[in-house]
Amino acid sequence: MPPTLYLIDGHALAYRTYFAILKGGQHLMTTKGEITTGIYGFTSVLLRLLDQEQPEFLAVAFDTGRTFRNDLFADYKATRAKMPDELRPQIDRLHEMVEAFGLPILEKEGYEADDVLGSITHQALENGLGVKIITGDRDLLQLVNERVIVNLAGNKLSEAKDYGPQDVVALLGIRPWQIVDYKALVGDTSDNIPGVPGIGEKTAVTLLSQYPTLDEIYAHLDELPPRLRTLLEKGRESAYLSRDLARIRTDVPITLDLERARTRNLNFDAAERFFQELEFRSLIPRLKALQQKTPPATTQLPLFGLPFTQVGSPEAPETRYHIVNTSQALDELCERLERADEFALDTETTSLDPLRADLVGISLAVEPGEGYYIPLGHTTGETQLPWALVRERLQPYLNHPQRRKVGHNLKYDLLVLAEQGIWVSPLSFDTMIAAWLLNPEGYNLNLKGLAEAYLGVQMTHIEELIGKGKKQRSMAEVPIETVAAYAAADAEICLRLKPLLEERLREVNALRLFNEVEMPLVPVLARMEQAGIALDVPFLRQMSRELSQRLAEIESKIFEIVGYPFNLNSTQQLSKALFETLRLEPPDRRKRTSSGHYSTSAEVLEEMRSAHPIIEMILEYRELSKLKSTYVDALPEQVNPKTGRVHTSFNQTGSVTGRLASSDPNLQNIPTRTETGRLVRRAFIAAPEMVLISVDYSQIELRIVAHISGDEAMINAFLAGQDIHAATAAAIYGVPLEQVTKEQRRHAKAINFGLIYGMSPFGLTRTTDLTLAEAENFVQAYFRQFPRVKDYIENTRALAARQGYVETLLGRRRYFPNLKNPPNPAVRQREEREAINAPIQGTAADIMKIAMVRLPTALESAGLSARLLLQVHDELVLECPEAEKVATAQVVKNVMENAYQLVVPLLTEARWGLNWGEMTPFDETSS
Repeated sequence: MPPTLYLIDGHALAYRTYFAILKGGQHLMTTKGEITTGIYGFTSVLLRLLDQEQPEFLAVAFDTGRTFRNDLFADYKATRAKMPDELRPQIDRLHEMVEAFGLPILEKEGYEADDVLGSITHQALENGLGVKIITGDRDLLQLVNERVIVNLAGNKLSEAKDYGPQDVVALLGIRPWQIVDYKALVGDTSDNIPGVPGIGEKTAVTLLSQYPTLDEIYAHLDELPPRLRTLLEKGRESAYLSRDLARIRTDVPITLDLERARTRNLNFDAAERFFQELEFRSLIPRLKALQQKTPPATTQLPLFGLPFTQVGSPEAPETRYHIVNTSQALDELCERLERADEFALDTETTSLDPLRADLVGISLAVEPGEGYYIPLGHTTGETQLPWALVRERLQPYLNHPQRRKVGHNLKYDLLVLAEQGIWVSPLSFDTMIAAWLLNPEGYNLNLKGLAEAYLGVQMTHIEELIGKGKKQRSMAEVPIETVAAYAAADAEICLRLKPLLEERLREVNALRLFNEVEMPLVPVLARMEQAGIALDVPFLRQMSRELSQRLAEIESKIFEIVGYPFNLNSTQQLSKALFETLRLEPPDRRKRTSSGHYSTSAEVLEEMRSAHPIIEMILEYRELSKLKSTYVDALPEQVNPKTGRVHTSFNQTGSVTGRLASSDPNLQNIPTRTETGRLVRRAFIAAPEMVLISVDYSQIELRIVAHISGDEAMINAFLAGQDIHAATAAAIYGVPLEQVTKEQRRHAKAINFGLIYGMSPFGLTRTTDLTLAEAENFVQAYFRQFPRVKDYIENTRALAARQGYVETLLGRRRYFPNLKNPPNPAVRQREEREAINAPIQGTAADIMKIAMVRLPTALESAGLSARLLLQVHDELVLECPEAEKVATAQVVKNVMENAYQLVVPLLTEARWGLNWGEMTPFDETSS
């Protein structure tokens, strides 16, 4: 089962729960007289949903007012009773409640919530997710299909029911995608949709059982009884207008940031404050119980498989702060630093980009409870010390080798201060990285959440100082006194957190991984971000022009084939062109979108490649269009004007497996499978008189599988230096290695990599041309040849369920709390797949990080001037003088291949070139 996105129809659910509670004789309000009936009902349903179904992703949609339907039909919803006056203000409060939880709000001017839900549902399906919609509106039943469930509220809150395709048929007598045509015939009194006068529900159901769509009914009018034919002829215009009014749109220009919708990021503390404000006393225990059983959560980061206990006291003292804006105050601070073996630091700036930020101030803390703030760039006209003086006095301490530095997200502060002429060293403890190691699922690893969870301290949030949205101001504009308290706490709280986090790391045997891998990696990543990489902007500009021309040519050819122009990006218009105009046969007639159209997803089009030349054109159009917008046009805008290079940001805590992530730009997702996609890499170039060196691991994850499973056949294949995929195919098919065909090797490769992700025989059919029966036989044969691999998979499933986590070879943990008591099969299957993969992918990430940590020293010891620029998956990219390319490649290969000792050798391939896309293997040039 795919991951499921839960979508709540905010207005509809609030309306239904409001009247359900009123019907029960209750009317809720606060002691101040604020009516909360609808908010309470909505919130109660939300808590029950989070508790019982544990959705992975959740978002809420709301109406915004007048829509395009009012323009189509002035009397649309004219007969509907107005929303009760006492419910209307509760909708605004519902927005606040959803925002307090940290859940995304989905709304779009000119469209109803139904259209927003339909569009997000369509996007989710296109991206392989399932969807469950929580609503009180039957209109949304038209979205139901094999991967979309609608939960429809009943007369009572406890009577909500899930509707799948067969449930809709049982309820209405028609299939979900026919609901639009059904309403076109019978209308909808609640929305004042006219339908066809004289056509009732039974007649409509009968007609649609004979002729599945409105168009087909009108195409066969001559086959109908005279009276019915007359009604339909007179009502034709009304029928088609009604269909337009009833159809939920799936092409609303709105997108959902799926990462924001992760329920593990819920802000329970903000929600509790909201509950207290509205006096939801009976809901607070439910909220707290939910928080306890929802690992991981934003502000509950200690939940890493251990029982949660509040560390520290809610009465913990506030930070005492000193403002350092005189020479005497600076002297006193330096005296404190002189006696300190360890201190914490933080910077206040004007930007989230450390390479473009202006320094506003520095905060330091030498001991818990007390902090110092040095204002430097405030524009408030207050007294400040010159940066030259502060830099001269602080530098001996900030880069003193015996004075350890503590902080939160230290890479940012390191880069900010490096831009100002100070390289901070050594970095000994980063509270963000420590919290992430303890709880890698905790994506929002903010200091404020850690302080509240571990110390019981509620810190000031930055929005309270600088505001947000249009009213946001720069930190430089905030008075020094205000910033001083905030900034000093940011440094001082890190000192308080350090011993608690350190002890937790020790308890889970992660202290060595933290001290020897993750912390030493911080300055390496900082140097990489500083270095950036040169970009051939003219090449990309020319490529953009060529892509625009090619896209126009493809579009013109498609329109010529179809016979008329249309919006190629509209899935409905494309579906009509392919399956109605051209009358192409869809791979699966049952596979329709929520609007009733046949799907035009990438998966469907791939199956139709041979059906018509237009399919290749559409696939090419989509690929080129995405490539152009995401990379070709976007990359030149990301060149730093000061350096002329692109500086990606490497996120050390951006994945649950330990892999690095990158952003602005994201270099992990640059396409390499197509020739046009590979051209993007050509735009990344070496500086003048330099070359790029690329070294990547060869099948590192499969080598790790061989090591951790101990499978002799797989180990022997690697030790013999065989092509592992060909060796696998030879073993499974029982043929000599030299007789393995390309197709056999392809099948073996699919399962070799598939097993890393817990792939089933059904999954194998999706990546090969094997039937399900053939795939099942293939998997059975595979495990007969590699029995220890199967043992690893089965043992890992059992271990993860028993202890709630799995580990990499270096002890990096990933937790799977739901496997002990999975709420449903979908959650269990997903977590089992991830549990199988985590030790493999995580170990590969650990090995790569070890190599990255060791590499700068190895290059320096060899007297080489190469510098590390990029890390993408299993590949490192460096820049060096051309005269040093061979020596550099040898050092990098040696470091990477000896980063960790496996029972099989770690092998790498080194290449060089003037750009990242055109590189030559070294064995051709270095002999």
